[in-house]
Amino acid sequence: MKKTAITFPNNTMTLDMLVDIQTPKSLGLTAKVFIQEKARTLPLYDQSVKCDAHGESNDGKKIAVDTVGRWLFGVPGYEGHIRVVPALDKVSLYYPKESPKVVHDLVSLLKETVETNQ
Repeated sequence: MKKTAITFPNNTMTLDMLVDIQTPKSLGLTAKVFIQEKARTLPLYDQSVKCDAHGESNDGKKIAVDTVGRWLFGVPGYEGHIRVVPALDKVSLYYPKESPKVVHDLVSLLKETVETNQ
């Protein structure tokens, strides 16, 4: 049986969910890159989704928003649905509470991964 992709909203959503993640050290301006790179190692990041939104490369080619990770973190020309705020030895992640369940699962797994691999 073929797995069907989850349909994701392409409109802007309120970032009303907060998750704090303890980090091994203060990350400052590198916090979003650090968090996204950790997320990329998780299988849920690449799970296919249906979303009508797209980004655009510098040479004008469309970039599909077709995975959970691209929807959450964005691509060039598409901002995504997460804000990463660094503070001392933690980062605060803000994302939509109304996100599909797989997004909440990815964030939970991301938190566990970062906090246990310090």
